[in-house]
Amino acid sequence: MTGLDLAHEAVKRKLAEAEDAVKLCARGKGFYASSLNYAYQYWLRDVVFSLPALMSLGYQERLRNHLTIFLEAYRRKGRVPALVNRLGGLIYLVNFARMLRKPSLSTSYPLKFMLPNLFRFGLQLWTGDSQPLLLIGLHQYTRLTSDVGLMEDYGEEAGRLAEDLALKVEVEDLIQGSGWMDAMANYMEKPTLVCQLLACRALELSGRLRQASKLKTLIRKAYWSPEKGCYTDLPEPEGRIDGLGNSLAILYDLASAKEASLIAEALKKASTPYGILNIHPPYPKHVCSQRPHTYQNSVIWPMVQGHVVAALAKMGLKEEAKKEFMKMVSLPELNEWYTPEGKPKGSPNQLWTAAMLVSAWNAIAGTTLF
Repeated sequence: MTGLDLAHEAVKRKLAEAEDAVKLCARGKGFYASSLNYAYQYWLRDVVFSLPALMSLGYQERLRNHLTIFLEAYRRKGRVPALVNRLGGLIYLVNFARMLRKPSLSTSYPLKFMLPNLFRFGLQLWTGDSQPLLLIGLHQYTRLTSDVGLMEDYGEEAGRLAEDLALKVEVEDLIQGSGWMDAMANYMEKPTLVCQLLACRALELSGRLRQASKLKTLIRKAYWSPEKGCYTDLPEPEGRIDGLGNSLAILYDLASAKEASLIAEALKKASTPYGILNIHPPYPKHVCSQRPHTYQNSVIWPMVQGHVVAALAKMGLKEEAKKEFMKMVSLPELNEWYTPEGKPKGSPNQLWTAAMLVSAWNAIAGTTLF
């Protein structure tokens, strides 16, 4: 594929659509995760994964405010929530009722995982990624903006977060948690690959290099599968190809050059005409509580696809990166996720779907902020 630039009309239209979607999500003091299902909800992971793109679109002040919401929550309660509601607990009931009225909005999100978001007021105790994500967001924001004020204001909190994370690695080795795939029953209380990579990145950025090095060694030993030629989602023989995890392993410089080449080949096994499946192959429903090719069980998430594009671009595989990027462009709308056949599902105008389209484009154009 050649000649991919802003003169490509489909690319121009899709990038403009993405910017419009981000504007719809830029509300209140920060960003809603989407303008529909997740309206009035400030999610941490969605914004941290979207941060480079949002910075490139000029949202510095709003990003600062969004991160401040979570730093303040940690300062007050000693725990980092996964989400904070702009209107308090009432919004959970409003959104929950809206999904019940229109089942298609529920996106097959299992009720037993939805209810804890209601009653724990944003604390997802089973995911394990909020702590490292807040550290990554804080350090990444500071590096990209040269605004040291946020770090100065919350330096004590950042220190406590980093020390606690380092202690977990020292005592427990691997970090327990489902990470972003928060509705996969088989990931509960398990050390998922993405959680390890986020923790490793957070420790590096926080200067806890000894613990980061230990965790890197553990990841390589526990998750690399010579048979599959990639890192697997769980440190088990039946572990699956993990699209986001392997992309982060490349972007975070954990994968060696040889491993990265093998990963690029392995991801082809998870490829469809519409994007890379987030995990491959799917788990049986009785294992993960979701039907195959539904929600988080082997479907297309543009958030994951954008990281795949960035990883391929970093490896210098420009044509492969362009091919996967154009799959993102060809998808209808900017939904939360898509079936393997490219049918849009979940919430429209999803923040990290729009943002990762921009990040993927920036990576191809050579202006990536990862």
